[in-house]
Amino acid sequence: TGANQGIGKATAVEAAKNKMFVGINYNKNLEAAQSCLDEVKLAGGDGMILHCDVADSNAVKEMFNKFLAKVKTIDGVFNNAGITGPISPIQDLDPAELKILIDTNVSGAFYVAQESARAMINQKNGVIVNMSSIAADIGGGGEFIHYAMSKGAIHSLTYGMAKELGKYGIRVNAVAPGLIDTEIHAKAGDASRVDRLMPSVPLGRVGGAEEVAQTVIWLLSEKSSYISGSIVPVSGGRQQKKHGNTWKNQEHPNRSSAILVLEY
Repeated sequence: TGANQGIGKATAVEAAKNKMFVGINYNKNLEAAQSCLDEVKLAGGDGMILHCDVADSNAVKEMFNKFLAKVKTIDGVFNNAGITGPISPIQDLDPAELKILIDTNVSGAFYVAQESARAMINQKNGVIVNMSSIAADIGGGGEFIHYAMSKGAIHSLTYGMAKELGKYGIRVNAVAPGLIDTEIHAKAGDASRVDRLMPSVPLGRVGGAEEVAQTVIWLLSEKSSYISGSIVPVSGGRQQKKHGNTWKNQEHPNRSSAILVLEY
């Protein structure tokens, strides 16, 4: 899902290099989805375009039915569609913006996961990769608490599905990208965000969409056949880390706090 741009598009093309038939989902930009399909074919694969707003459960069901009618089975799903919402401190976020974000990132991801499970249970096999973010661990303070919260839900979804669906031979994992150079930052209202936060990345550079895509394809392949219930960070080492007895946020490395709790 969300295959018409960014990491979703890069994953569709990477799948094509592995001779997969790709369902290319989009919501609003048909031209971008067609461009993705063209690149998929150039990369040696094939596919079909699937229009669907993942926030609509009936539309998700129809999308899966359309795909299955074409190819009969579904070997893997990259549950990727999502938005950041606007950059905003928690006290200023418009409730309407929060609802849009939750409808897409949480409800939408659940609907896609649900239909994936239904199809794969019947097959007794399949692999699902959910799109999370290291924001779920960092917390997004100062800009994206709402987004981070939605990705915390994806962590939980991944853990629960892996436990519930393993008996059917279905593996479920997630990728958690860090600072990746895509258009999502500009859409959130801060085109300079990548450059501003790059010093917080231990590897000293931002990641590329294709690097996340390659991780997704690895998780979808038999090369990761005994991995399930894992959140795989693709972040260049950028995440919240513990330093001694205090926690330090890499966005604000000079800030720390400590608490001692005594139980009597």
